[in-house]
This record gives sequence, C-alpha cells and structure tokens, in this order.
Amino acid sequence: MAAPGLLSTRRFSASTRFRLQVQFARAWEALADTYHIQAAEFVRRLRAQLPMEESLDRFFREVGVPSAMTDTVRARALIALAPLFEEEENEESPEETRESGWSPLRPDHLIGALRRRAQYVEETNLECRLAASIADEAVAATHVRMALEIAELLAGECSPDESIMHYVRSFNLPAIDAQIIFRRAMATWAERDPLGLDRVEPVTPMAPTMAICASGAQVDFAGRIRLGLRAAIS
Repeated sequence: MAAPGLLSTRRFSASTRFRLQVQFARAWEALADTYHIQAAEFVRRLRAQLPMEESLDRFFREVGVPSAMTDTVRARALIALAPLFEEEENEESPEETRESGWSPLRPDHLIGALRRRAQYVEETNLECRLAASIADEAVAATHVRMALEIAELLAGECSPDESIMHYVRSFNLPAIDAQIIFRRAMATWAERDPLGLDRVEPVTPMAPTMAICASGAQVDFAGRIRLGLRAAIS
C-alpha cells in the first residue's frame, strides 16, 4: 500500500478536493494508529514465546505494514511498549545461574530436544498467524470506516460504489484486500436500504426481513442514495 494519492479529482470543486485531501490525511493517521496498536498487541500476545524486539520484527513481516508507514508505526509501537519492556527488566534476576560441569549428549536427550523445539516453533508460528489475523481484521475495519467517510463526503458528487472504489484505488491496495474492503464497505452502506430503491414496498409483519451482515461499525447516513454499481475492482 502506497501513500494515498487523489485520482480523477478534476471533476470535483476546489472545496471538495480540499476536503478530500483532509479526509485522506485523516485516513492515513487512522491507519498508522491502527497498525501501531495492533503491533503492541501482537508483541503482548507473543510475550511468552518471543523477545520483544524479535516479536515486533515478526509483526512487520506477518502483517505487511506499508513501507512508507514503517518508521512511524515502529516508533509509536515502541513508545506504547516501553512500560512492558521496563517491567520485564525489573522481573529479571540480577544474577544468572548457570549449570556447572558438562554432561554428554545422549541420543534420547537429543531426540527429545528436537521434538520440543519443533513443537515450540509450531506453536509460535500458530500464535503469530492468529495475532496477524486479528491485526489484519483491525486494519480492514479501519479501511472500511474511512472509505465510508469518503463515500459520505462525496455523496453529492458520485455514487457510493464510485466513492469507495476511489478510496481503494487511492491507497493502491492489493487486489484481495481491495475486494474485501470494497464489499464490506458496500454492505455496510447498503444496510440502511437493502433494496437500494427509491420506492420500497413496506414489509408486512408476516414476511421475514432480510439483513445484510457486514463487519465494522454501523453508519447512519442521512437521506436515500441509490447504489449505482458502475465501478469494478481491477
């Protein structure tokens, strides 16, 4: 993901373009906050498996923080983790006890050590994948929230699908991530009007009501806007 760039904004008025720039700046800050919060939670979750610095490096590999945001996220995460680091330092004993003497390495001890090591690596990798999945979901939720704010801002200029696609393309998201965010944002927008029609027949009490389920917070949009699916994910 690269830094957001405003694409195809010439048709908008000067005031709308300025508000878009402000909104994209807010989106960038919101994503940076989400990444650093998830980085800190990632380290705390893996506290028993990995050292703090190694765990933080693992976060950047697993989650894939944008290169333009790496330094900012790392700095904020380190500040958030400073109390944890000081707590670990205080818990460490000043003197380390070492085993004296040397014992020959028996084959059964070697096999047991290899098994324990393999189990440790497997459990650590699983914990990393679980923590990374939580972080990915949080980042996607932030993207959806900010994409909906862009759609609300451009409600009088273009259809919601075009606004959401404008957000996705501006952040140059990977194809799979872009598709997920686009669909979740559209579903959240559509919850206020499942049929997307100007004239909807009232639903009788006997008829079951269909609801669209989507991740993310509920957004209340004023007025009725028809969904024009003219955009396609490329």
